[in-house]
Amino acid sequence: MKKSRIILFVFLAYFSIIPPIEVSGQSMVIIGQDSFEMYSNPLKAKQILHDKVYERIPDGDYIRDMPPYVAWWRLQNDSLFLDRIVDCYSTVRSDNHKTVLMDIEDIFDAYLQDGKIFASWYSGELDVAGGECIYQAGMGFRSDYEDQWIYRVENGCVASKTTYRNERRETALSDNIVSLIETLFNGDRFPELADKYVIAKVQVIPRPDGSIDSLGLAIRVVTDKSSISQVRDDDGQWIENDFSNPYIQELKECVLLVPAWDYVKLRGQVYPMPGCELRIWEGKGCKDVCSNSFDNWAFIDMLSANGKTYKLKNTPLQYDMNLYARIRSRLRDEFIPSCLRGYTANWEIRDGKLYLISIRGAKSRQPLPLDVIFPGNNGNPIEATWYTGELYLSTGNDLEKGNSARGNTSYKVKKGKIIK
Repeated sequence: MKKSRIILFVFLAYFSIIPPIEVSGQSMVIIGQDSFEMYSNPLKAKQILHDKVYERIPDGDYIRDMPPYVAWWRLQNDSLFLDRIVDCYSTVRSDNHKTVLMDIEDIFDAYLQDGKIFASWYSGELDVAGGECIYQAGMGFRSDYEDQWIYRVENGCVASKTTYRNERRETALSDNIVSLIETLFNGDRFPELADKYVIAKVQVIPRPDGSIDSLGLAIRVVTDKSSISQVRDDDGQWIENDFSNPYIQELKECVLLVPAWDYVKLRGQVYPMPGCELRIWEGKGCKDVCSNSFDNWAFIDMLSANGKTYKLKNTPLQYDMNLYARIRSRLRDEFIPSCLRGYTANWEIRDGKLYLISIRGAKSRQPLPLDVIFPGNNGNPIEATWYTGELYLSTGNDLEKGNSARGNTSYKVKKGKIIK
């Protein structure tokens, strides 16, 4: 990995890597036998021409989310010509939405050459897109396509052309990376965090293979949950990119366990994952309640007691994250959206005590040796002496088929012993 460098944190919503770029007007360009989207409007380079075109738009109600016109251009023999202008409002109101061309007679007389409108008034860039759409934006905003060409035009003539091949690769965990890092962070590594809250910021620039090229991290400890909403980015209390700090080191270990990151390359530039703020720790025992949907039957822990089998809405192994940390590196290929912790476990209550019976990978369903967590165990059940809390259980007539719960019960546990 390249030497980590400080990255300015720009906190965006996590649903999108590239913020939408507004497009004013709409253009199409014909090159040879093909037509392409064009995010440039040469008419706007000559305001008097643009105003005259707008004067030809018929009076009537404004049609929401629709450009009033679409200008069609043609690149031919390295020269730019205006081919036609489609009157969008009249087209929509016409019978069967038949295309209505705008009457542009007399507007471009000064630019006619052999009966064609030569855009000699225009100097600038033509931003042309083609191929498969890799990001579909809403009306009025820019979509991105696999192929992109930038034509540099001077007085209507093409002076140069730059070609780009855009890429967007999404991973199976695209929408779950924040939750995954929150699941992995081991606050029990630091006893002083037992009653504290920890928030963090992560910024990643990925490589094409989904690995990390460079990384920016920041972390902050908060003593009171209610004060989290009062935290500011610029108050100087964040620990930023200090990779000698133990909290930053722990966060980095978790970030490196993410199997792969989305990769976006547009116009030759690799875009970082959007900066995100995480709540990675909320005090001792904060991760012992299952974060998965209770209806996700295949990836929920099971518990046997008194001859019955229950669904367990807890993850007792993660009550002590030091135990979970012993296996998390082995689970890197097991993280899936429906089970971010990467495993499921079977438990048993007998003789008034809670026991861990077995663990399986969430994706492979292969068993993990218990002696990875408890050296010298030799595969025997483990008394859960680390666990204190309340186990929430549900029953159903047919757990394998995922019938809805018929009843609920709970056990209060103290250091692995049933007390109620």
